[in-house]
Amino acid sequence: MTVEQTHEEKETLAVDVLLPGHAPRAATPLFERTRKALIARDRVCWICGCPDTHDAPLQAHHYPVERSLATAWNWNRFARDAKAGAWGPHAQAFDWGVFSAADPYTFVDDMTVNGMLLCAAHHIGKDEGIHAMPFPLWVWQRYAPEGYKLSDVEIVHHAT
Repeated sequence: MTVEQTHEEKETLAVDVLLPGHAPRAATPLFERTRKALIARDRVCWICGCPDTHDAPLQAHHYPVERSLATAWNWNRFARDAKAGAWGPHAQAFDWGVFSAADPYTFVDDMTVNGMLLCAAHHIGKDEGIHAMPFPLWVWQRYAPEGYKLSDVEIVHHAT
C-alpha cells in the first residue's frame, strides 16, 4: 500500500511527564456560571457541530490553559500573547489589567475566555477526543470530508 491510498496510522502515545502539584479538581462557581454562558454563546461542539441536548450535554474543555497546569504557568508571557490575539478574541478581551497570577483560576475557570465547547466523544472519546489523541489528528476531524471513516469509532459527521 502506498501513501496515496487511504492507509492506517497506528500510534501508541505514552506520556511520562511531571505535573505540578495542584488542588483536587472542583467545579468552581465561576466555572459553572461561565460554562453555561459558553454553551449559550457557542451552542455546538467545536468539532462536529452537534448541539447541547438533555441526552447528550456538551462539555467545556479548558483551552488553551489546562486547569492542572495553572500553578506552573508563565502568566506574563501568556498574557502578552493573549493581548496580542495569539489565543483568539475571547482570551484577548479578558481583563488582564486586574488579573493576578496568585489566583490564576480567574482566567482558567472562566470558560468564556478559556473554554472550548465539545461533545463527550470529541472531548474524552477513544480515537476521537482531545484528551485521547494527537492534536493534529483531533483538529482534522473538524475539516475532514463528511462521511470519512477516521477510525473504528469515528465516521466524520458535521451537524453544521
